Amino acid sequence: MKATPCLDGVFRSECYVSAIDWNSLKVSPSELIKIQNDDGSRVILRGNIIPVTFSGFGEFGNLRVKEAFYAATNTPAKGTFVALKDNGIRCITTPCFSTDNLVLNKPYISQVSSIDLSQTGATQKQLDAAASEIFGQGLIAVGTTKVVENVDPTKRDTQFVATQFYLRVEPN
Repeated sequence: MKATPCLDGVFRSECYVSAIDWNSLKVSPSELIKIQNDDGSRVILRGNIIPVTFSGFGEFGNLRVKEAFYAATNTPAKGTFVALKDNGIRCITTPCFSTDNLVLNKPYISQVSSIDLSQTGATQKQLDAAASEIFGQGLIAVGTTKVVENVDPTKRDTQFVATQFYLRVEPN
């Protein structure tokens, strides 16, 4: 998948960066390492590649980190990485397609009418935090979208079934 815009403007599956700029993130790299070591989870970083000129060497890219997220559980992440965000639609009947499902690093958006986080093994506290993220800035999750047939064929539920989700790292 060639979804990352590198410094030269070409989209690739990965890009070289000469350094990581942590200044925009209000969490230190040592705190991220502690989070990863405490629960064994993976950390996801969100940022952009900015040009930096090194005298005698030329221009290289640095990754400017803006946000960090950690896996809620140790369950393996299988499926497509998406952002789930409440879209403001309110319904008086079901199914209600009130959540946007944005595939990360792609210009693809759809709506889902329900979200199943039960396969992640998350605690109730983690599930509550996930719900807050969905209604806030958005929740990063990994999984698949499936159509659930109902008794009434005109009311088909489109459900996102997560294998893992990632919570935003907040500064201490």
